Amino acid sequence: MNILSIHLLTKEIHKLKEFYSDLGFKTEIMENKLIVHLIKSDIIFENDINKKEPFYHFAIDIPPNHYNFLKKKISGRVCLLTEDDKDEIYFDHISAKSFYINDSSGNIVEFIARNDSDCKNSINNRYIRISEISLVTNKVNETFKQLENYKFRERDNELIEEGLNFICSGEEKEYILLTKERRRWLFSDKLSKSYPIQIVTDEYMLNYLNNQLEIKKRGV
Repeated sequence: MNILSIHLLTKEIHKLKEFYSDLGFKTEIMENKLIVHLIKSDIIFENDINKKEPFYHFAIDIPPNHYNFLKKKISGRVCLLTEDDKDEIYFDHISAKSFYINDSSGNIVEFIARNDSDCKNSINNRYIRISEISLVTNKVNETFKQLENYKFRERDNELIEEGLNFICSGEEKEYILLTKERRRWLFSDKLSKSYPIQIVTDEYMLNYLNNQLEIKKRGV
């Protein structure tokens, strides 16, 4: 599964443009939307004054050989989030390490360097792709059954209703993080909360709105 774009709600389009531009992302505003460009995917923020401070968790892959450079660069512009007085974490089971920030709209942004990345020796220190995006719902089992109908699966082969589930399809490079509301996000005091979201992959368009997931095959 390749995530091509994620569509998120915000009340802070212009502040977000300034924020991500300052971190070195290519950005543009088109038709009341902010597009944040990565090498292989886009983050699209849509202006919505009706939602009260929407926020999401997503992860951005960065090249392992540029991890220290990017961490220093980003920490010079925004405070890194901490957990147990540490500002990064190493994940043994996937051979990766991450650091986290809040953007200007309150989204929890994880920068992750995976040692098995196809860009592990990149000469480009740019941001590669969206590799994780949260899908928060109190209908975890029902939503997972819908996803299974389209050949999505849980990375570790077991759905945990009260936990964080890494949902993928095909090659395991990018994930939808399926979880319930009120689960604390790592490196944050924020609890997960459900907001409308659209996720576009190389095969499907997933729309989550009003506690309902709609899945459409792209091109149909």
